[in-house]
Amino acid sequence: MDTPAAPSAVKTFGEGQSPRDLTASAFLAAVDAGSTNQQDYLEDLLALSVDLASYSTVCETATSTFIGHRSGTLAGVAIVVKDNIDVAGSATTGGTPALAGNRVSASAPLVERLIGAGAIVTAKNTMHELALGATSNNAFQGVPRNPWDPTRICGGSSGGTAGAVALGLAPVGIGTDTGGSIRMPAALCGLFGFRPSPGRYPEGGMLSLSPTRDTAGPLTRSMEDILLIDSVLAARPAATPVPAVDAIRLGTSPFHSYDLHPDVANSYARALQTLQSKAVEFSDVAIGDIVESAGAIATTILWGEAEKSIQDYLDHAGGPSLQDLIGSIASPDVRLILSSGLGSVSERDYSAAIETRRQLRAELSRRLNTAGVQALMFPTVPVVAPLIKESDLMEHNGRNVPVFPTLIRHTDLGGVLGLPGISVPVRPGTRTGLPVGIEFTSPPETDDDLLALVTTLEPHISHVASPSTLSLALAPSPSPASPKDLP
Repeated sequence: MDTPAAPSAVKTFGEGQSPRDLTASAFLAAVDAGSTNQQDYLEDLLALSVDLASYSTVCETATSTFIGHRSGTLAGVAIVVKDNIDVAGSATTGGTPALAGNRVSASAPLVERLIGAGAIVTAKNTMHELALGATSNNAFQGVPRNPWDPTRICGGSSGGTAGAVALGLAPVGIGTDTGGSIRMPAALCGLFGFRPSPGRYPEGGMLSLSPTRDTAGPLTRSMEDILLIDSVLAARPAATPVPAVDAIRLGTSPFHSYDLHPDVANSYARALQTLQSKAVEFSDVAIGDIVESAGAIATTILWGEAEKSIQDYLDHAGGPSLQDLIGSIASPDVRLILSSGLGSVSERDYSAAIETRRQLRAELSRRLNTAGVQALMFPTVPVVAPLIKESDLMEHNGRNVPVFPTLIRHTDLGGVLGLPGISVPVRPGTRTGLPVGIEFTSPPETDDDLLALVTTLEPHISHVASPSTLSLALAPSPSPASPKDLP
């Protein structure tokens, strides 16, 4: 691929820093210092989104929201939102053709909370159709390209949201996570991604697959911004760091340590060594049987809830019918999965799966408590970002493996059991130069403790690339693009 020209429309300020490189916290500080203002900042980000449109991370720009000065905790902070979450005045399509005209009049409660704190939703983001996939390869909206290598995926299903934040189109994105759809794209795009325990944030106004498993959460370029957004969405004070690093004891899972891409294995080992040098204690915790048992009930819970959950959203939206939605699905993989999954789970099997989930949650908490560890630490994803063309199979450690189960191999546990989890970007791989993420996860409803712990640890291991050092303007590509048409 020829080296394209760099974007030219975006101004710099201060010491030559581009607005796209500002985190939300840094933007608020810059406004306070008088080195930028809300309007100029938003106009710069809008110009950037035009320059970088070929990355296909944005499906709709909310230009009308740019009018007027904002006040509050998030005054003027630009936020992008996954296209399965309602934003008033914008369409919520879920990445599927049948909902292309679903322009909503009210925002989801969590979006209202962000706007109430002064944030400005600047765009809706492309996603895997109906959130039923891990690549975000979408035959309707196009394929979001990874800012680190535009021939690779951003991950899914919140791929467009992760890509937009990594590009610098906004410092904060709101995605959703069923089995890893916040944490996995965060890892593949070099971001922080927080999956809260379900119920921590206001619910509703979202095209959801599984209320038991689904939750919305932030993707950012700093841990400080995770804490800032969480404090607004959870309506509580921001978590504060654990007083001493040497008071932390973490669990490592042998299940999460095998068959890793060499870059992932090396980055994980380096993070472990760094934290050990800071006197963090580690203990192996065997949870492979819990992971396997959770995997066995994962789709039972999903398909036990998906039909009612989707139908409830369609009823609220005033149509279309579920049958029309299925009939117009653009992505073959999603059409096949949805057609075979809906109606496949009996009430008896669903109830049994929910009971198994309850038991597994209790057993995981018991094992962590017995081991005396506050959280588990493991690679968020066992591989680096696959190529876009590797939509079904990918090369991994000398063999072909299926993409979807490989990408969610580590994150699905948290989705099934409803655990809080944070993916932290660490130094990129030495072979590929691609991002690697490390996840920290803890028992259900321990979000505050997990946030405090990770806030203490991440300065020692995290690595975030400035957006302006990553992306170049790509030559325009057909939109929407089919995965098979892309390099």
